[in-house]
Amino acid sequence: MSEIGWELPSTNGGREDGLNDSGISYFQANPVKSLTREVIQDSLDARKNTDKPAIVEFKRKDLDSSAIPGIAELTDIFETATQYYKESSNDTYLFFKKGYNALQNKTISVLAIRDRNTTGLTKVGQTTDSHFHRLTKTTGDTAKTGTSNGSFGIGKHAPFAASVFRTMLYGTLNTDKEMNKGFQGVIKIASYNRGNEFPTQGTGFYGHKKGFLPLTDLSKLDSFFRREEGDFGTDKFILGFEDRKDWEEVVIEESVLNYMWAIINGSLEVVVEETIINRDTLKEVVEKIAEFNPESTCMEFYLTLTSPDAVIIPKKFQTEDGQEETIKLFLLKGKGFNNKVSLNRGTGMKIYEKGHFRTPEAFAGTLIVEGEELNKVVRKMEPPTHDDWEPGLYKKNPKYAKKLKKEIYSWLKDEVNAITPKYEKDSLELPGLEGVLPSLNQEENPAEEIDLTSNREKINSIEIVSNSMNKRNVKARKRKKRIPNPRPSKPRKEPANKTTKAEINRMRAFCIDEKSGKYRLVVNPITSGEALIEVKLIGESITEHAKIYKAIEDQTDNKIEINENVLGPLNLIKGENKTITISLDQVTRYSLEVTSK
Repeated sequence: MSEIGWELPSTNGGREDGLNDSGISYFQANPVKSLTREVIQDSLDARKNTDKPAIVEFKRKDLDSSAIPGIAELTDIFETATQYYKESSNDTYLFFKKGYNALQNKTISVLAIRDRNTTGLTKVGQTTDSHFHRLTKTTGDTAKTGTSNGSFGIGKHAPFAASVFRTMLYGTLNTDKEMNKGFQGVIKIASYNRGNEFPTQGTGFYGHKKGFLPLTDLSKLDSFFRREEGDFGTDKFILGFEDRKDWEEVVIEESVLNYMWAIINGSLEVVVEETIINRDTLKEVVEKIAEFNPESTCMEFYLTLTSPDAVIIPKKFQTEDGQEETIKLFLLKGKGFNNKVSLNRGTGMKIYEKGHFRTPEAFAGTLIVEGEELNKVVRKMEPPTHDDWEPGLYKKNPKYAKKLKKEIYSWLKDEVNAITPKYEKDSLELPGLEGVLPSLNQEENPAEEIDLTSNREKINSIEIVSNSMNKRNVKARKRKKRIPNPRPSKPRKEPANKTTKAEINRMRAFCIDEKSGKYRLVVNPITSGEALIEVKLIGESITEHAKIYKAIEDQTDNKIEINENVLGPLNLIKGENKTITISLDQVTRYSLEVTSK
């Protein structure tokens, strides 16, 4: 038996693994989109010469199967596992069967992701303070500190979601004086019985079987997996890449959308097959993105950073130790813009897009956290998916984090309002009219397809509302004097302090972003009071148990309490719609059933 090859450890009577690895599940909805964001951040963190950009290159190749390290053993793993799960005929069996069939082909699709001008993965073969070891062997751990992008160590699972075999190969040529080469394969599958006393664990490795150590002599590998001397960096190979026809477009758009500031300031260059994305070509690439995806927000955010008409507003914010550091805001008005601000860390990575701004004119914005100490705080405020700021995650001082986020949001609101003109006329609020002229979204039919004759709701009242952006002194109407009752009134008892339950006319629920598992609820009360809203999630399988992990009131950006998918209590006001954005812990598409309790 060869000392080098694929090997899965035995459970030795311990835990067995299923196919639904929690780390990989985060990225299954759109693995190409997710892996693009995750692998680029690793390369930015490892940039060697700060005078030059880190270069990340994406290239796909159909590689002869004989060039795949340990192809025979890999085939045997999938064949044995297929037979083991054959009686079940479930998703796990279908996964292994699909993988085994793919291994019978003469060529294997491989996506190679290579970076340059980086330090590579250091300390190969060591377990202490080793970047190579953390990437290949640890789970839920990262040693990144300061302003480095990652903080949970979950992003390295993203490429596995794009592999038909759930298999990655890692190679590096690092800047260490000794042990500067390394190569290891990692497979993440379900445990199976191979005829031994105990089944396998779900994670296995390619390299030295004894101790599951990486290869340091790469001379016997196919040249596709080797680097030339002096070409420092890291290689990530997705084995059995499940490529879609538009994978290049997805990588190009995600690279620009998530790392636009890093590209503009010269920290990053991305190469996707023949497309080169750097600060000199960015304008051309953004225009190309607008052609293949007219709905993309890349163009408007690009213009906020490059247009001479953009308003640039710097502001000092207090750091945790009482110093002051800068956050910079770029704002630009533009027809058709989406009224969102892209929030970015100083490293150049976009965290998320903040919306829910009420303005009469469309705009776009980009916010850059420039200060080093502020960056350390906001980095710690990010959840594993890097798509929000959660003050509670900054364990060192959540009170300060909450205050910082509130101050940033308040400043954003004020500056956005400042670049838009005030309304000159009061607005009319027509309670009940929303039933006649429903709001449209991606889930509903356009107005011309709605049968208005079937709507029997009546408009009960018309109320003149003074617009908050144009405050005036409105004189109260004179009222007729009431003649007092000459008879003494009987003393009345004060009513007991009792919570009034709101009566709800109707509720709507629809998906607003399938890729990130976000849905919107619209609640229309006909009486004021409190209410609990129960949300039932109906997936494709009755075995699915998705949960709501976040609910935000759109009007105030306040969090809503969640208890077993029950939201509230909510304070509802008669005739005023309340809209709520909820986020699920799974990205599978669901139908929502909403009821009040």
